[in-house]
Amino acid sequence: MNKKQMIYIGILVVLVIVFILTKIDTNVEKRIQFFQVDSTKVQTIEISNIKDTIRLSKKDDIWLLTFPMNSPARKHEIKNLFTSVLNAETSNLPISENERSFDKYKVTVSQGTKIKFLDENNNLLDEAIIGKNLSSGSTSARRPEEIKIYRLESNITRIVTTDANKWREKSILNIDENNITKISVIWENNAYELVPADSLWRYDDGKNSIGVDFNNKTLRDILTTLSKLKITNFVDDEYEKYEQKLQMPELEIGIELFDGTSHYLRIALDEDPKYVLQFDNSTDHLYSIYSNWVKKFSKEVMDFK
Repeated sequence: MNKKQMIYIGILVVLVIVFILTKIDTNVEKRIQFFQVDSTKVQTIEISNIKDTIRLSKKDDIWLLTFPMNSPARKHEIKNLFTSVLNAETSNLPISENERSFDKYKVTVSQGTKIKFLDENNNLLDEAIIGKNLSSGSTSARRPEEIKIYRLESNITRIVTTDANKWREKSILNIDENNITKISVIWENNAYELVPADSLWRYDDGKNSIGVDFNNKTLRDILTTLSKLKITNFVDDEYEKYEQKLQMPELEIGIELFDGTSHYLRIALDEDPKYVLQFDNSTDHLYSIYSNWVKKFSKEVMDFK
């Protein structure tokens, strides 16, 4: 065996060793992050299934729901996307590499829910089809162009949803209660006004006029509810259904502010204990609240003493 042959054999041995080591390494299970995305580059998130699509976009550092309607996005749900979904871990070894398993794990286009992460130029950063829960703490997923199916070590199906109402901010009014100059309330055959006066508030219903301590429970409930006005749910494009009821509401509330602006709430009974709320005379979006909310304002002079 000459020197040249020995060199060839040496090279062959090295290549065989490298091949064996590579095969061994690929069969060693490791935990990895499924989505390969730099979270700082994500500017748009699109979630879709065969029925619906929602789109979330970041504008001036604020996340908004931009499709199918425009609305501020709920901060808590956005946080879940980045902490639980983007950081979801998996094994580097798939649970299946067989296309016949798509149905079993619900990762077909028609059965699963697709999520896309896009940058500021609408370039795709990563995407996946999210399938069914495999257990209380794991979810199946695959990339649309691949047949490999992975087990994500996190139950993210409830987060990755196309329900637009889940993403919409349910706080429709945020004001500093110290900026309120007057609250006017009309309910049934009663009416009263609340006006701040130095360290007290004044209650006036036309017959009674009393000072109200700032720590009075009824007053605190009213101020807390109006300064951070949260609704239970959304009622879209149904104004005609409730128009007649809203013309004769069970409760009306006016809020006047120091800057000269004001807000008006009209509340009508839907189906007890649910009420429909109209905010600032909008006919595009109405809101659902419940009787416990209405009862906070259905008060008389004795409640403020």
